[in-house]
Amino acid sequence: MRFLALLALLVVTSVARAEDPAAASFPQFCDEWADKLAARERDNVAHIQWEAEDGVVKGDYLGYTREHTCLTKIGTQSTPVGKIIYREIKYEKVGSTVEEAEQTEARAVDVTEITEIFRYAGGKWLY
Repeated sequence: MRFLALLALLVVTSVARAEDPAAASFPQFCDEWADKLAARERDNVAHIQWEAEDGVVKGDYLGYTREHTCLTKIGTQSTPVGKIIYREIKYEKVGSTVEEAEQTEARAVDVTEITEIFRYAGGKWLY
């Protein structure tokens, strides 16, 4: 009997969490955040600051992985907290001219894992 009561509590808890507006809305917020990072990367590529030295032109920019992890939990004082984890990549392009460098494939020179933390208040995720 005690097992059945515990099982019922787990089912009710799971259903309550599934209906939680913060938890339910976080995957969409997370995907929208990834879309914003993709737009930022396109802007970064469009505005590379090129530097020429000794016949070599170099430029770098920041990019972001599309793969990301999205987690939610109840934070302090019952405030839902969401966490998005992704990687920021510093890319470099090199050539003998700006035009040539723009056409080369970017080379990753540094990777940093980023963790963004958000809170849910007023019916929406805030950043």
